[in-house]
Amino acid sequence: MAASPFSIEDKVAIVTGGGVGIGKSIALEFARAGADVVIASRKLENLEPVTAEIQKMGRRSFCVAVDVRQEDQVKDLVARTVKEMGRLDVMVNNAGASFRAKVEDISANGWNTVVGINLNGTFFGCKWAGKQMMDQGSGSIINISSIAGVYGSTMMSHYGASKAAVITFTRELGMAWGRTGVRVNCIAPGPVETEGYMGVLTKQDPAAAKKAYDTVAARVGMGRWGKVEEIAFPCIFLASAASSFMTGETIVIDGGPPPQLGEG
Repeated sequence: MAASPFSIEDKVAIVTGGGVGIGKSIALEFARAGADVVIASRKLENLEPVTAEIQKMGRRSFCVAVDVRQEDQVKDLVARTVKEMGRLDVMVNNAGASFRAKVEDISANGWNTVVGINLNGTFFGCKWAGKQMMDQGSGSIINISSIAGVYGSTMMSHYGASKAAVITFTRELGMAWGRTGVRVNCIAPGPVETEGYMGVLTKQDPAAAKKAYDTVAARVGMGRWGKVEEIAFPCIFLASAASSFMTGETIVIDGGPPPQLGEG
């Protein structure tokens, strides 16, 4: 029986920022779907429990402490993956960072830190995964952007700018690498219930936290926040042969636009 085009069975994937939130969910759902998964971030203590969980599923996995702003570390991550796993089929550039601040209050260091992780880290991941995949003649790169990169963000302009650049960079690589066998696509999530988001809310008093949570939900067409697995599942699609005629594209997963005034 032919394998389903949606299958990622026995593929080898790297997920950066794989210890928490969306990255953790992508890593675990990839493993449940039959992939071997390498995860990386700056904190091994976040990665090790995820690696153990993947291994309990019977899949190969290891974790590496990596600062995606450092090109040599990203290069070494790809090289070690290929050495230990034999190849690299999927690269998920998920590592990201931000903080809330008005434009006029963002320091040069704050700006450079966010851009370094979100944009430079994606560049390094694409560059070194792409080199390996072109040598193989196949591979799928998935970049994680944000709706802040689509619509902008007044309180996270550095984040929005970096994520908009990720979308454009994805389109550029789709054109540049379209005939190499390497596909590069992007996902732009809306509000998702991650540890980071929820942690910010819980620092407020309960009434203010609920109000903030409900305000965000009201801006979503479906009237709720997204779940981490609702970003992971489309990543499986982009990693599989089911998306074989897609490259350079960005999929917005934000629960839909809210109803217009007067429409109920």
